[in-house]
Amino acid sequence: MSQLTFVGGSAMPFDKPGFLDLFGAFIVSIVSGVISISRRVVNGHDWSLMWVISEFLTAILCGYLMFTAYPHISDSLPKWFTLPIAVAFSAHVGGKVFQEVENELVKRYTSIFHSKD
Repeated sequence: MSQLTFVGGSAMPFDKPGFLDLFGAFIVSIVSGVISISRRVVNGHDWSLMWVISEFLTAILCGYLMFTAYPHISDSLPKWFTLPIAVAFSAHVGGKVFQEVENELVKRYTSIFHSKD
């Protein structure tokens, strides 16, 4: 068990995740990506190889980000929201959140780049 010391001097204990923990998070992220992609294809979404690859990479990225953040936020989460659930949730929902944020940024700021002075 290690301690992470903050600027204010307080310390928060956490267990350093091991390789098997990271591998498990990777597997959970991939399964979540498969479920998300399959559901969208079944619902009629047109697919391409680039779209499938970007969905998988987004799921893996979001799962990994939650995996690294979880030890720092776990005390503020409900007890049933365990690390595997948090990783799966993030991997599944994170891609959709990234897409919505990207769409909003494109809508909001595209006019800046295409405006004629």
